[in-house]
Amino acid sequence: MVSVCMLTELDRYRKLIPYKNPGGMGTNAPMVAKELERLGCKVLFNNPRGEYDVLHVHSPLPNSFLWTLRRKLAHRPVVVHGRHLPELVKGGFVGGNLMYPLVKRYSVIFYNMGDIVLGATPYVSKALARDGVKGPFRTIPNGINREVFKRDDSLGHAFRKRIGVGQNDKLVVTVGLRIPRKGVDTFVNVASKLYRRGDVRFVWVGGSEALLEDALNETRPGDVLFPGHVPFADIVGVYSAADVFMFPTRAESYGNVMLEAASCGCPLVIRDIPVYEDWVVDGTHCLKARTDAEFVEKLELLLDDEPLRSRMVNGAAKLAEEHDIKKAAAMLKELYVELAEGRSVA
Repeated sequence: MVSVCMLTELDRYRKLIPYKNPGGMGTNAPMVAKELERLGCKVLFNNPRGEYDVLHVHSPLPNSFLWTLRRKLAHRPVVVHGRHLPELVKGGFVGGNLMYPLVKRYSVIFYNMGDIVLGATPYVSKALARDGVKGPFRTIPNGINREVFKRDDSLGHAFRKRIGVGQNDKLVVTVGLRIPRKGVDTFVNVASKLYRRGDVRFVWVGGSEALLEDALNETRPGDVLFPGHVPFADIVGVYSAADVFMFPTRAESYGNVMLEAASCGCPLVIRDIPVYEDWVVDGTHCLKARTDAEFVEKLELLLDDEPLRSRMVNGAAKLAEEHDIKKAAAMLKELYVELAEGRSVA
């Protein structure tokens, strides 16, 4: 039986910073660990002092860096996960633009200690290689638990009632930290353009956190409801309330929320950015937009063209199926076996 330690450090840092949103890493990694255990893989979660074959580090935090270095010096296999691209500090962390050169230099050193650099999308490998990371690289999606993320109309109705949105209103939803990089300005601008219709409401679920920029410091809320953070246990109700999921983010390494929404039966309108060019197909899985005007156009199509909406719901479901967490866990287990047995992973 192959064994792995999955190291995120999130619980360690929650004691120092009282954040609410653990991000995709905090919600996805525990579900992946459960799937790995179902496949017969022994998983130690955030317990790097235990006995295991492979260390799988999910973030470049200081303690993770030290454990990666320790394992490297002991010639024990290490997987470093490219969840945190250096470019993502810009438009997110306070002072992110100033921090970027230092974060980039540190990240290259950290990722180059891994026996393999893991990315959820091909873009991760390209971006890190461009920054100077040598690899080898492998692409394995984060994976979506389709047994958890499935539409529940009763939860959707309850969420609409809680935020004061009528059951007959058409609801455009997004989920994410309320930081500039996520495209809050675009979401607000698009809402103002569609407000004239009188039948569409826009809701941004998610707040800012300590050490992060708050986009509402620069962008007025306009015609958007901002209910703040919704606990992960209640997030299916948010997706189930949506008629369309809009994802105006300007930079990602994957975008778990997009896949979660797709699995819950939401048609998708997403920003056309490089991370999605290789595996999310415009007109098949979603509709893509580059400008605020294009977002308005694509949203109105999905709200008013029922045959198109039906095709996009089916396309989004297919995308979620392609990224099922069971497939991701099987690919991870095979990688761990290769490393534990000393096979080449280049």
